[in-house]
Amino acid sequence: MRALRRRIRRTVWVAVIVALALVMGSERWNGPFTFESLQRAGASASGVRAADPLAPLDPREPVTVYLTFDDGPTRAWTPLVLDVLADHDARATFFPIGSQVADEPALMKRAVADGHRIGTHTWNHDRLAGLTRTEFDETVTRTQRAIAGVTGTPPSCLRPPGGVIDQSARDMAAAAGLAVASWTVDPSDWREPGRDAIVDDVITRVRPGAVVLLHDGGGDRSQTVGALDELLDRLGSAGFRFEPLPGC
Repeated sequence: MRALRRRIRRTVWVAVIVALALVMGSERWNGPFTFESLQRAGASASGVRAADPLAPLDPREPVTVYLTFDDGPTRAWTPLVLDVLADHDARATFFPIGSQVADEPALMKRAVADGHRIGTHTWNHDRLAGLTRTEFDETVTRTQRAIAGVTGTPPSCLRPPGGVIDQSARDMAAAAGLAVASWTVDPSDWREPGRDAIVDDVITRVRPGAVVLLHDGGGDRSQTVGALDELLDRLGSAGFRFEPLPGC
């Protein structure tokens, strides 16, 4: 009996360690088992839902939401995102992949002409941790030059792919005049969870000053485009306005 209890305790501890490893790995690598995703799953299973924040706002105090788009530009999806934003007179911030900028210069020029801002998202969606100065220049400074060559202005903000960046890369970014731009609302549109799921996730969690992470590249973004149109309708009707990220 004593041996059985020891085996049970050992099994429980192994399960706990594996679960913690999955969660911590997801937090670091933007995987499927982040603390936030597990909390949302638990809330969904229990039927609990955050209060709808879309009560009309005081029109005398317009409130801003910052829409951001990663992983473009792409010929299939970036023009559609730009069209939807233009239809709603909304401004956003784009974080393009450096290796794709030269292939779609007209899209970058259009984004700037439409009043959007351009940031840096590395040359090839590269991880910004553990880099030497040479490696940082190869992925970040190279992207800066590519964007400046198309738009005439180098970006002033950097979004780390997956949100992963260490202090060394932060220091190199600061030395290059780049602010590190994160987000506060991530509906995981890149997983293609469905248009309604993207809308519900953002609407449930958006707050004044929220930075919403979306994508105009990296896969089929038809759900993102459809969700964007409804989000702009609903948030705009509630009194939110949409501007580029400050400092970008």
